[in-house]
Amino acid sequence: MRAPSTPDAAVGAPPTYVDVRHRRSVADARAAFVWLVVLVAGVLLATVAAETMQGFAQDLHRGIGRVPRAVFDVFLVLVQVTYILLLTVTPLVLAATRRFALLGRGALALALGPLLFRVVELIPQVPTTSLQLGDALELTRVSWPPTGVLAGCTALAVVTSPALRRPWRRAVWVLLWALVALRVITSASAPLDVVVAIGVGGVVGSAVMLAFGRTVGELTPAGARRTLAEAGLDLEADPEPVDGGWTFRGRAGTGPVAVRVVGEHDWSAARLDQAYRRLRWRNVGDDEVEPEPARAVTTEAMTALLAATHGVRVPAVRAVARAPRGESLLAVDEVPGRPLSTVGPDELTDAVLQSAWAQVGLLRSVRIAHRELDLTRLSLDGQGRVWFTDLDHAQPAASDEVLAWDVAALLAATAPLVGPQRAVAAADAALGHDALTVALPRLAPASLSGPTRAAVKAAGGIAPLVEEVRRVTGAGEPDFEKVARFKPRTLVISAFLAVAVYFLAPQLADLPRSVQAIGGADPRWVIAVVLASAATYLGAALGLAGGTPGRVPVGEATSVALASSFVATFSPPGLGQVGLNIRYLQKRGFPTPVAVSASAAKESAVLVVHLLILATFAILAGSTGALSAEVDKLPPAGVVVAIVAGALVLAGVALAVPRLRALLRDRVVPAVRSSVDAMRVVVSSPVKLVTLLAGVALLPLGFATALYFSVRAVGVHDASFVAVALVSLTAGAIATAAPTPGGVGIVEAVLLASLTGIGVPSGPALAAVLLYRLGTFWLPIVPGLVSFRVLSRRAVI
Repeated sequence: MRAPSTPDAAVGAPPTYVDVRHRRSVADARAAFVWLVVLVAGVLLATVAAETMQGFAQDLHRGIGRVPRAVFDVFLVLVQVTYILLLTVTPLVLAATRRFALLGRGALALALGPLLFRVVELIPQVPTTSLQLGDALELTRVSWPPTGVLAGCTALAVVTSPALRRPWRRAVWVLLWALVALRVITSASAPLDVVVAIGVGGVVGSAVMLAFGRTVGELTPAGARRTLAEAGLDLEADPEPVDGGWTFRGRAGTGPVAVRVVGEHDWSAARLDQAYRRLRWRNVGDDEVEPEPARAVTTEAMTALLAATHGVRVPAVRAVARAPRGESLLAVDEVPGRPLSTVGPDELTDAVLQSAWAQVGLLRSVRIAHRELDLTRLSLDGQGRVWFTDLDHAQPAASDEVLAWDVAALLAATAPLVGPQRAVAAADAALGHDALTVALPRLAPASLSGPTRAAVKAAGGIAPLVEEVRRVTGAGEPDFEKVARFKPRTLVISAFLAVAVYFLAPQLADLPRSVQAIGGADPRWVIAVVLASAATYLGAALGLAGGTPGRVPVGEATSVALASSFVATFSPPGLGQVGLNIRYLQKRGFPTPVAVSASAAKESAVLVVHLLILATFAILAGSTGALSAEVDKLPPAGVVVAIVAGALVLAGVALAVPRLRALLRDRVVPAVRSSVDAMRVVVSSPVKLVTLLAGVALLPLGFATALYFSVRAVGVHDASFVAVALVSLTAGAIATAAPTPGGVGIVEAVLLASLTGIGVPSGPALAAVLLYRLGTFWLPIVPGLVSFRVLSRRAVI
């Protein structure tokens, strides 16, 4: 039976829902990444599998051709009528209901989607035209809807669907997929343009959501009270807000009740997070995902009841309810005490540790894995007893492997506070040797939560804990569980390499001619390439000597710069050289702050001089007409403006992300200030300043000259030095920032595309790029290794 209405339900009572603006949601950021993957996948398929997709399209349309024409006509009319009604009626409804913010965001997304798709169409090999299969499928002479419209509709659906209730949200996405199906049916083309359009629209919609936020109708405390009253739980008014809900008091004077609300937005974020965990981690218990919030809350309540039945101290479940708009509510008794994460090390006595491990043992006895166990999930009450605060990630009927993660997690969480000996002793007394032995291979930092991993790192690493577990259990050297399927850095490198393959693959047909061109290269120009490459190491040495307040031998610094060519092979470009320079200055007796500031002064000068040289060559190109033919090939001014505007919008959206702003505030801004302070010291000495500027000028000019000499070596004599230098100073410099070691793959791809863009034929361009990379990257590795070993043996570095 439904509980009687509470007094709050009377006329004039607080509303059940209130509109709240959420900005920069994590769910929107992850959704943007997913849409970006769809976009990249469409572009890559267009590059490496165009013929396969065309064959797929032919088979698809042959099958569609067997369906009666009348069915398609009815489908076409229904979709078009619905589409027109949606575009005309929706703005009127939003305006009438005064939802002007949503109307504006939707209009912006609808406009930006086709615009960005038009920009993406400028990328070579992106599908934009239809395959002529009119004889195979005689449905219509006009493909509808246009792919630009699909991009706009996808962006509109992404922006508006969070503000809609579930039935209307489903209707919007059903209509979108109907438009997609209609485009595939009527275009007689490979569906790659549709994939790209959907990816573009999703990226645009997510970007708009990140920039402007979303308005969500949130359940109010009064609404939660009414919902729980209908479930038989009567609560007092004026609750205290807590993370994810509120804390109420019962009307009968009972203890406080914690109410957690799981809405569609929170559940979508949780599902994305769980999907990411399933992709990245293995054997951590994320094999199943609950299909809806109500199921998840019910599972948590049943798990808590099962645990409490066997003596586990968990909050008592009071009610499970569902709000009018689908949010799920879980009401439990508030856990007494303080989280263990806020308890001082002196209060973590052996009795407290034994209480915590006893609770873990009871949870293991009924095969429930907590799966998010750290000190924030445990609470210490006034009687010295430890409680679990929640089981929202718990997994019943867990396997031994998943149960072992809890043991490893709690060991790693307690060891930094009480020491490995006490942490292992308490766990061994409660669980025994076998449980610790199974958990030992899972003591890998990658598997720990963020707070635990930070605490372990601050305490000196995981090694002392591992050794203590081995000593107590007598276990051998552990073969640590490989929990991570991949690292984020691996994904970034793979993406950059994929881009490199995208641009390099079409040019590999010219590889035999390119190899032949290298073999027949003019030896005089090849020697010039090597000398220009050597000049860059002299420039690096002069820059270091000029940026350091004390005396630095140029010859020794040149050897250090040469050694950095070997170190850079195994690290991102620039990092190896910077670290080696700091170590070299420390070995020469400079204090660490001086060594760091000297390196910062040099890098700051490199950036300033590079920009000045770039501006000089750009002025020369404009005055001499060196790039006039290439400028004429650029897209129309409107497209260029759109690209620049899109880049600025993406930069603004990126700056709206709190983590990125924190990164800029905590790392980039202090680094810039340090560089400015270091430059003040250098400017006070004219000799040091001239040495620094001369050295850092040799770096970009040396690379630009080496590239020009490489072009001349393969027989191309009509390319101007100004044009080639601009390629090196712009595209080449940007490509070297790629995360692959030495920029391998990215540098070659970008330089090749840029050289062909200024009129160098593809075959000689590929030969010139290979020769340039041979002289400036590959050949210096061997002498760099020799220099590194000699300097190390002499204790110079």
